[in-house]
Amino acid sequence: MPEGEDMSRPIVQKFGGTSMGTDQALTAVAGIIRNVDGGNVAVVSATSGTTDMLIRLGKEAVSDGDFEATFAELVQKHEKIVANLHINPDMSGFWEEMRKILQGINMLGELSPNVLDRLQSFGERISATILADYLKADGIEALMVDAFNLVKTDNNFGAGNVDFDVTYKKTRETLLPLIEKGIVPVVTGFIGQAENGQYITLGRGGSDYSGAIVAGALGASELQIWTDVDGILNTDPRLVPEAKVLPQVSFNEAGELAYFGAKVLHPKTIKPAIEKNIPVRILNTFNVAAPGTLITNEEIESIKSVTYKKNISVINICSLGMLNAHGFLAKIFDAFARHKVVADVVSTSEVSVSVTVDTVVSQPLIEELRSFATVKVYGDMAIICLVGEGIRAKSGILGQLFSAVNEHNVSMVSQGASKRNITFLVNGEEAPDVVVKVFNTFFK
Repeated sequence: MPEGEDMSRPIVQKFGGTSMGTDQALTAVAGIIRNVDGGNVAVVSATSGTTDMLIRLGKEAVSDGDFEATFAELVQKHEKIVANLHINPDMSGFWEEMRKILQGINMLGELSPNVLDRLQSFGERISATILADYLKADGIEALMVDAFNLVKTDNNFGAGNVDFDVTYKKTRETLLPLIEKGIVPVVTGFIGQAENGQYITLGRGGSDYSGAIVAGALGASELQIWTDVDGILNTDPRLVPEAKVLPQVSFNEAGELAYFGAKVLHPKTIKPAIEKNIPVRILNTFNVAAPGTLITNEEIESIKSVTYKKNISVINICSLGMLNAHGFLAKIFDAFARHKVVADVVSTSEVSVSVTVDTVVSQPLIEELRSFATVKVYGDMAIICLVGEGIRAKSGILGQLFSAVNEHNVSMVSQGASKRNITFLVNGEEAPDVVVKVFNTFFK
C-alpha cells in the first residue's frame, strides 16, 4: 500500500457465494483486493451452495442419520478449491467439529435453531480461511477474522438482531489496528455471537448485511458488493433481455427495488449505509471493467426500473359494523402484529381494507380477523412496481401505465404512500407479460 495513504476511511468489499465458489473466482477476488489503494476489508460469504448443503446435512442427521455422503461431498468440494489454488490451509479442525455436531444431532434426534446456526457458520468460517490463506500465498498480508468476535446480537437464532453499539466498538477495536499495519482482514459474513455466547446467523442474504455493518463501524469510504451481475438492472433480464444497468440510484430507490423483488440487494443492507451516508457500489467479480451501480443519498428524478414480486396473497377485510366502525384499522394491524405478519400494500375504503402479504396467510390470523370482520383471501397474485424518484409528480404516468396494461385485470393501485413508486396487483401468471409491457412503455 502506498506510503502515507489515508486509511482512516477504508473500503469494505463484500464477496458473495459465486465470487468465493471456485479457484478461478478466488483468483479474481485476490486481484480485486490487490488493486485497492489504501486500507480495505474483505467480508465473505460461504462458497456458492454451501449454506444449502449445511442445512441439508442437519436435516439428514436428524431424520435418518445418513449424512456421510453429503459431508464427504462438502469436504471434497473445498479440498478441490484449495488444491487448485496450490495452498494448504488447515481445515481439519472445522471438519472435526462439524462431524461432532452432526453426530450429536443424530444422537439426540433434534435440530434446534441454535445448533442449525452453528452448523451454518462453518460455511463462512471455511471460506474466509481459504481466502486469507490464498491472499498470503499471493503476497498480500491478510488475516481471517471471525465475526463471532465482532457482531453481537440477541438470541433470535436464524435472524439475529444486532446490538450496534457493542458491535461497532468491537469491530473498530479489532479491525482498525490490522488495517493500519497494512493487513487485509478477511471477515466472515452472515454470522455473529448471540447473547448466550453461541454462533448465530443474521438471516439469508445476511452477508450483505455484515458488509454494511463493518462499513458502518469503520466509517468506510465505500461499501462494494461484488457479485455475479454488472449492477442493478432496470428490470428482470430473464423477462427482458435488453434490460440495462442503472448507473446510479438513491438509497430510497434501492430499498424500494429490493423490497419489491430486485434480487441484488438484501433489504437490510441499506440501513447501516444510510445511517452513515456510505456509498454502496454493486460490482461484478467476473467483469471488473463494468462500472456497476452506485447507490448514494443523491436523488435524481427519473423513472428507474420496473420490478415485481410473485406469490403474493391478498386479504380482503370488511367491517361487520359497516359504516363508522371506530378502531377498525387499529384492530387489523394489532392482529397482524401479534401474528408477526408484515403488510406490503394496503388499500382502504369506508368499510373494507385490502392488504397484501408475501407469506402464506395463517389460519390463526384469519380466525382472529373473522372475530370482527368478514375475510376473504386470494392467492397467487403478483405486485408490479414502477420505481423512480419524483414519479408521483410526473404528469401522465398513470395514464401511460393503465394504457400499457389495459388488457389485464389490475387491482390495488397505490401511488400515495411514496413519491418514488407506483404499485399495483395482477394475477401471478400474468406478471411476466405485464412487466414486459410496462418496460416497453417507459424504457424503450
